[in-house]
Amino acid sequence: MKIFIFPVESKHQKQIGIRTEKFDSDCNALIKKIPRSHWNPATKSWCIPYEKDSWKQCQENLSAYQLIQVDTGSAPEKSREIILTLDLQAEYDAYYTQLYVQRYSLNTIRTYCSSFKYFLSSCKAKHPKDWTLDDFKAWIRSEIEKNKWSEAYQNTIINALKFYFEKVRKETRAFWEITPRKVHKLPGTLSGEEVLKLLSSTDNLKHRTILTAIYACGLRISEVINLRKADIDWNQKRLFIKAGKGKKDRYVVLPEKLALLLQEYFKAYPVQYWFVESTDGGPYSARSIQAVFHRALEKAKVEAYATVHTLRHSYATHLLEAGVDLRQIQKALGHESLKTTEIYTHLTDTNKFRFRSPIDDMNIRI
Repeated sequence: MKIFIFPVESKHQKQIGIRTEKFDSDCNALIKKIPRSHWNPATKSWCIPYEKDSWKQCQENLSAYQLIQVDTGSAPEKSREIILTLDLQAEYDAYYTQLYVQRYSLNTIRTYCSSFKYFLSSCKAKHPKDWTLDDFKAWIRSEIEKNKWSEAYQNTIINALKFYFEKVRKETRAFWEITPRKVHKLPGTLSGEEVLKLLSSTDNLKHRTILTAIYACGLRISEVINLRKADIDWNQKRLFIKAGKGKKDRYVVLPEKLALLLQEYFKAYPVQYWFVESTDGGPYSARSIQAVFHRALEKAKVEAYATVHTLRHSYATHLLEAGVDLRQIQKALGHESLKTTEIYTHLTDTNKFRFRSPIDDMNIRI
C-alpha cells in the first residue's frame, strides 16, 4: 500500500502530512505511535511534527509500506472514483438497495458499498456470478501481497461479499475458507490515575464534558454524537442511548459527578437539540472528538497507546475490578452476547499470573 507524505500547515506551524492510499487499521495504529501525531480534519490527513526525529520515527514505523513524498498541491485523495460498466453498476445498485431497505446503519452501508465496489473493479473479465472459490482465493492472495491487507480489512471485504451472494443473489458460498483466523486481542485500558490525569488536563469545559461522559457511562463515540439533550433523564438519573450498535436501545446510569458537570456545561453551552453541537448546530463529528482526546492525552503526558474507545474499555475494566457483576456490565455496555463482555475478565484476572518464576530459585547475579 502507498502512503503519501507532504508538508502541511496546522495551527500556524509547518508539519508533515501523512495520507494512506486506503483505510488500514494496522497502518493507522503505527502512525498513532509516532509522538504528537494527530488527525487533521481540514487536510484529511495525519500530521506529525516537522522534525528530524519525527520523520525518522515515521520511516521506521512505516517501513513495510511504500512512502511517496509529494508536494502539498498534489497530495492525492484517499481513493479514486471507481467507474463501473453498466452491468456491474446494476449489481452495485441492487446491492445498495438491499442494504438500504434492510435499514442497515449508514456506517455499515458506506463500508460495505465501498468494499463491494472495490471488488467489482476486479470483475471486468468475469462477472461476479461466475467467480469460483479458487478465484476468490487468488484475488485475496494478490490483494494481501500487493496492498498489505490487514486481517480486519480482509474480514470487511468478505462480510461485504457474503451479503452480496447470500442476501442479493440468494446463493450459498463457503466464505469460511477464506476468512482469516480470528486474532484474540485484549483491549487496551488506562488506569484510574491515567483517566483522572486525562480529564483534569482538559481545560475546555465542552471537551472535558465529552470525554467524561464517554468514560463515566462507557459510551461508544457514535453514541455520544447521536445523544440528544432530551435523552438525559434528570428525574431517574439515567441516559437513554437510542439505537446503539446493532440498533439496540438501552439506558445507562447517570453518575452524580457527571450530572453536576452537565449542569455546568449546559449553562455555558445552551445547546438546542444535540447533547454536543457543532458550530452550525448539527451533531459533533467523530474526528473532532478524536482530536480532542489526542490533545488531552498529549497534554496529560499519558504515554499509553490509547484511542477514544479506550475510555469505554477502561470503564468496563474498572467496574469489573470494583466487583460489579459481569451481566450488569454487559447491559451497561450494550453487548448482545456475554462472551463479548467476558474479554475484560482476562484483564482483571491477575491471579493466574501470581506464580513463582523459576528464576527466583536460582542463585543468579542481578
